[in-house]
Amino acid sequence: MSKLEDFLEVGKSTDITEDITVKLGGKYFTLTIRAMSEDEHKEWQNRSMRISKKNVSFDSGKYNSLMVPACIVEPNFNDAAFLEKAKCQTAWEFIGSRFPAGVIENISQKIQELSGFDTLEAEIDEAKN
Repeated sequence: MSKLEDFLEVGKSTDITEDITVKLGGKYFTLTIRAMSEDEHKEWQNRSMRISKKNVSFDSGKYNSLMVPACIVEPNFNDAAFLEKAKCQTAWEFIGSRFPAGVIENISQKIQELSGFDTLEAEIDEAKN
């Protein structure tokens, strides 16, 4: 098999998953997260940009509100029946009201790492030490 054919065996980026554990209200829960695709990343970045006449800024909270609910695979917080029981309109409304900010930030970081972000920097830092 050629090196080029090796790439045909690699699944889609969104097929990459990992189980993580979060602590909420003194209890531990397992979430399955997935990597984001390049198209999703670009879309969420664009939707998180604030452009005014004088400057351009990035709203990381908005980015997390788009990325986190989309990349948590299990449990499926986007399930309509679940959202109805939770009395929430969206998965983000549920996550944002039940998960502390630090937990959301940790989930976001794990999704980004699974998607290939920061891994090179971490390896370089580790090699330096």
